[in-house]
Amino acid sequence: MQIRRAESADGAPIREIAVRSKGYWGYDRERLRAWAEKLDLLGREIWIAEDRGKPVAWLALLPPDDGVVELDDLWVDAPAIGRGVGSELFRFARERARALGGSALRWEAEPNAVGFYERMGAETIGTATSSWGRRLPVMRVAV
Repeated sequence: MQIRRAESADGAPIREIAVRSKGYWGYDRERLRAWAEKLDLLGREIWIAEDRGKPVAWLALLPPDDGVVELDDLWVDAPAIGRGVGSELFRFARERARALGGSALRWEAEPNAVGFYERMGAETIGTATSSWGRRLPVMRVAV
């Protein structure tokens, strides 16, 4: 697997990966498509994981604020879930957060992914309300 910086032409593949990734958990497909179309891909550092040249996952980071780097998105294409792609990409996010001068990585987690993040060493530090009105765990890990 290779991880590379996203380019402007990657917008459509990034959105499709997000739809299939979130769709893995049974969310309504039309609602997911509408949500993905509104994803703000500007002003964030976006990285894409590729397997044999094909995008299979991506993440977005926001610059450090008081030492904390925000993991704004991390999505693994549904067929790649369970193959170690997410673990490798999350490790990359931690390394990148450290390179950006952060001491911690923080994010609002998809509730179905909490177990994954806990296995990666993260802990829940609070909750937030999503744009869908759901309560999301806020997680953090030292970098």
